[in-house]
Amino acid sequence: MRKKTNNILSKETAVALRAEIKKYSDTFKVDETQKYIKEVVSEIGNDILKKWLNENMDKVVKEAIKEELSNIVQKELRKK
Repeated sequence: MRKKTNNILSKETAVALRAEIKKYSDTFKVDETQKYIKEVVSEIGNDILKKWLNENMDKVVKEAIKEELSNIVQKELRKK
């Protein structure tokens, strides 16, 4: 099985997102405004992630199971 990771976003995407948030956070130095921006981004991100998971997770799981079963079969064939 592949190495598990807790990172949902790639490093490049996280850096780009952080830069975009920082751009607006620097514009609005008020703590409450920064908090609001983070909440909005988090909510939008959660909605997008939820939609993507609902549309794609079955395909991802099927592919992962297929790949893992293929690896198991290959290992067994090499033993013979």
